Formats: sequence, structure tokens, C-alpha cells
Amino acid sequence: MRRSLSLLALATALASSSLAAQGARTISPGMNRKQVITALGQPLKLTEADGYSYLFYHNQCTRTCGINDIVILHADSVVDAIFRSPERHYTGTSSSPEAIPARVAARGKSAASPAKPLTVKSAPKPNTPMKPGPPNDVKPSIPVNPPKLKPTP
Repeated sequence: MRRSLSLLALATALASSSLAAQGARTISPGMNRKQVITALGQPLKLTEADGYSYLFYHNQCTRTCGINDIVILHADSVVDAIFRSPERHYTGTSSSPEAIPARVAARGKSAASPAKPLTVKSAPKPNTPMKPGPPNDVKPSIPVNPPKLKPTP
């Protein structure tokens, strides 16, 4: 009986630590940089510009998604996150649209029409007459020689 209780306690501890680890991978608006790093670990890259901090994290689909996971902070407060990794979650509203499933993306590529070849227009021939410009009797709306102003004493 005592052994069963200790096994149950161990299983409960493991389950709660697993849930805590999953919960720790959730980012919410307003978290500071230290909280984000505690939750997600050290970023691959940290970039700062114009009061914003961008924390980049590796995900499993960087090659296929074309983007790392990103957490954006302004004044040390999370304002946005873009996650493609299924282990990471953002409780706020992300600026990124939802990822397109691979089967949908593949279907879109096969249905696409082939690209039309680019055509380069040739330059006009050197002996081609040019179109005449505006007539010379048109007066500009701004005087060509404005009157000089006298300095005030």
C-alpha cells in the first residue's frame, strides 16, 4: 500500500512538472523579457530597433515555413508573438495569419498557371522623331525673377 502511494505521488509530480513545462511555453501580452526567456529559453538571436526587441527562436519548420518563431516586445513588454512551433502558444492576438496546412499549400501550387515570360520593350530607334513639348508662349505661374525685398531696420 505504501509503495502504491509513493508511485502515485511520483506519477503526480511528473505529470505536474510536465504540465508546468507545457504551460511555461505559453507567452502572454505584457510579459517582460526575463519572463519570456524563462518560459522559452535563450533566443537564437535578439535584435533591437526603435524601442522594440525581437527574440527569435528556432522551430521545426524554419525551412518550410520560412520564418523562426518571434516574440516582439516594446518597452520590455510583450506586444506580439508569431509561433509556428506547436509547442509554443501566444494567448494574445498575433499579427500573423494562421499557417496554411501543407496539403492546402501543395494544392495551390499545382493549380497555379505557369508564369508568363517577361518581354523587354526595345528602346526607340535613334532616328525616331520626338514629340513636341509645350509651346514657348506658356508663362510660368511663379515669377522667374522675383522682386528683391528691402531689409527692415
